[in-house]
Amino acid sequence: MASAITVDTSELDRLVVDLRDFPDVAAKEVDQALEVNARNIKDSWRGKVEGNEHAPLAPYSIDYERTAVATFAGSSVDYEIGARKGIGKQGGVVLLLEFGAPAKRLGARGFGLAALSENVEDLEQGVGKALDVAGRKTNL
Repeated sequence: MASAITVDTSELDRLVVDLRDFPDVAAKEVDQALEVNARNIKDSWRGKVEGNEHAPLAPYSIDYERTAVATFAGSSVDYEIGARKGIGKQGGVVLLLEFGAPAKRLGARGFGLAALSENVEDLEQGVGKALDVAGRKTNL
């Protein structure tokens, strides 16, 4: 008579449940990291534009906007950081400072690009931490 073989699958069952929850938890954590980074870029860019006597309101036109899309195939979130045009705002001036105007002999300053470059490492670290937190929350 052959002896019975038993296999304990309880840890595997737990892993399946954890993996099922991970994408939702990770998405929330990564979204939070992206928002913090977008805010940091906005603040850095504003700081670079501040102090221009000809465009005192220009820094206040720099902002970010979050767009989330959910479909059956998945979801995505985008953060757009830039100058907004509007009453009392000087978004056009910010764009002029960013990209320049060859006809007016105004060179591009690249303040937005500099702000983005300064925050790339923070973004990488933030997303890494977000994934670590998601892993801990789902017991991975």
